Amino acid sequence: MTSPTDPPAPPYYVFVCNVCGSDQVTREAWAAWDVATQAWVLNTAFDFAYCHRCLGYAQLDQLLLTSSPAALPTRTAAFPPASG
Repeated sequence: MTSPTDPPAPPYYVFVCNVCGSDQVTREAWAAWDVATQAWVLNTAFDFAYCHRCLGYAQLDQLLLTSSPAALPTRTAAFPPASG
């Protein structure tokens, strides 16, 4: 339960393919190795997007979620495994 003095919850967004509406989309990006954290750190995200449902280039729509991501169903992978 929140009180009137609690800060508002941050907005949550989802990116979806503008053709099929799937959120199984990815973007091309560069990652740089961070020696201090021993992890890849996202450096730049490019405009090229791919829909793994349409199997091709996608333009993405950013939608505001009306509930927190914790209330949404989860999936184990960002996109389905390749067939064959």
